[in-house]
Amino acid sequence: MTQYGGTTISSLASMLQRRYLITGILREVLTAHFSQPNNIEAPELRQLLWNEGNDTGIVVESYSRWRPELTEKRPAIVIKPNRIANDRRAIGDRRQGQPIDRQGNSGFETFWVGSHTLFCLSRNGVQAEYLASEVQRELTEFSLELCKSIRLLRFSVTEIGEPGKLEEATENWVTPVTVGYGYAETWKVRQQAPRLKHVSLSHLIE
Repeated sequence: MTQYGGTTISSLASMLQRRYLITGILREVLTAHFSQPNNIEAPELRQLLWNEGNDTGIVVESYSRWRPELTEKRPAIVIKPNRIANDRRAIGDRRQGQPIDRQGNSGFETFWVGSHTLFCLSRNGVQAEYLASEVQRELTEFSLELCKSIRLLRFSVTEIGEPGKLEEATENWVTPVTVGYGYAETWKVRQQAPRLKHVSLSHLIE
């Protein structure tokens, strides 16, 4: 059974674009999973050990850094971010419960939902299916820890897609695994001066 290390985002990481951060966390979780044979549940995959070098047994990489030549002769998991959409819950994104604090600062909150697709590639169609199942189990079993680590409201595997052929330099089979998530973005507008009692336009009139 895999042991999750519990990566926690730092104050710097919390400033990053959340979708980019999720891509990195998914890669970290899966490279750790495939780095030790005892982590891998399917016996058919235990020879696919990951390492940082070009001789790795399996490639685990983000879509933007993926090099197709590395997957010509070995299996791969390619992590692709999909669209994220705003899910507004209140008028003007005003935060519910305590929209204005004692100092007169207004609180706001909006919600985002998105997904990533992890493409499980292999020159063998059955192996691509085994990879998709392995990825699904790993991410399902540690979904709660992932939520805690990167402050998500929810995270789950939503779909294992149908297998198909991927035509590149060589023929590969691909089985996609899609994960969905949601998170909140909160902010506060601080008052730097007393609220205006009236607006004067006299300085605009000649």
